[in-house]
Amino acid sequence: MAGSAPLARVLKFWPTRTSARQPPQQVSCCTCDEERKYPLFVPVTDADFHRAIGRIRRRHWLHYPVQALVMAGGVLAGGHQAAVGPTLEPRLATWPALLGLLALIPVVGLLLYIISRYLRPNLRRPAEENLRIYQGRLLLRNSLLGLLAMPLLVSYVIGHNPLDLVFGGAMLIALGWQTRPSAQAYQRWLIR
Repeated sequence: MAGSAPLARVLKFWPTRTSARQPPQQVSCCTCDEERKYPLFVPVTDADFHRAIGRIRRRHWLHYPVQALVMAGGVLAGGHQAAVGPTLEPRLATWPALLGLLALIPVVGLLLYIISRYLRPNLRRPAEENLRIYQGRLLLRNSLLGLLAMPLLVSYVIGHNPLDLVFGGAMLIALGWQTRPSAQAYQRWLIR
């Protein structure tokens, strides 16, 4: 079976229960001399692994509100400098700034996407380092997805329609729910 080879390598490093009497042993799956240059580390225990996933999950849920507050603060601070009014002329004066913002969002998103693509798992790394890389990749992905609410915030500053804020908040909640980290998601990322 072609797909079982990566899974077998991951399962060798998967957290196992260790007793207090017996120290965990070093696992080795090296098949060639080049791989033996990189010593394999002691796998984390189930409790350590689930504690780390819980910490990643808490940071995931904290990230969206913090990013929303930072974006809202930036947009509202910039909104005082924008020409907003009931007539058409002040709104037309803000279009160059809006076009600049709309051009900046895809550039920032593309940079975050490129950086996140370089954060790949490596089975020869210690499990703690792979967990840190996974957490960094989630932070970048959440930052990229959080930028999707920016046009709704700008629309609120220009039009003062409270539904824009409601839709922006609902979108961030839905994105947080859809991309929530779990042990299964980490496993899929690790063997990908």
